[in-house]
Amino acid sequence: MQRLIKFLLLINFILFSEDDVKNSIQEILPSGFEINFIEKSEVKNFYVVNVLNNQILYVSDDYKFVFAGDLIGIGDEGIVSINNKYKTKLTAKVMATIKPEESIDFVSKNEKYKIKVFTDISCAYCRLFHSEIEKYHEKGITIQYLGFPRDGVEGDVFNNMQSAWCSSNKKESLTKLKLGEEIEKKLCQNPIKEHFRKGSLIGITGTPTLVLDDGRKFSGYIPAGDLIELIENG
Repeated sequence: MQRLIKFLLLINFILFSEDDVKNSIQEILPSGFEINFIEKSEVKNFYVVNVLNNQILYVSDDYKFVFAGDLIGIGDEGIVSINNKYKTKLTAKVMATIKPEESIDFVSKNEKYKIKVFTDISCAYCRLFHSEIEKYHEKGITIQYLGFPRDGVEGDVFNNMQSAWCSSNKKESLTKLKLGEEIEKKLCQNPIKEHFRKGSLIGITGTPTLVLDDGRKFSGYIPAGDLIELIENG
């Protein structure tokens, strides 16, 4: 019984401490700075605070100092960005909430890797990427498209992307749109708004953006040979 009481007291203390830290940090941040997560950073006596669209701040544990900017680590692996570690953590967490049925998948017969790609049907580099889909398949890469209309969740691009996701043949409809062709207008429950929200949350501003399951993120058109190198060798 005493052990149970001690355990419950410890849990209550941890919960109180986490809430206390978050409230204290929220008080010193500008209004509207939504906190994604807080944890002890690799810098002694500082918290790392992930805010807004995957931006990183460091706050001293006495709440007297805040600094923003890229924190560089120097160790056995050479010079690395500590910020990227914390950005990748949020990206992986957010991407894990996207259900398999939400994406339009172009599956490789020799699948080794799956990559989620935030795409816009009007984006020139998205169209170039899609025109080489067979080259990615040859490398064993399955492409899982997510919707990210760059102009936001209104307008022709958004409406056309909704139609593709609502189509009875999603792959064909998406391909036609990327070729500049018209498709039948349709409306249904679809994930485009959520894809846009989650993409924005992890810091995506352009397309195509490629995201791996481990949270690594690559922007822009990347040829199949270069992409497989990035996947396998970092």
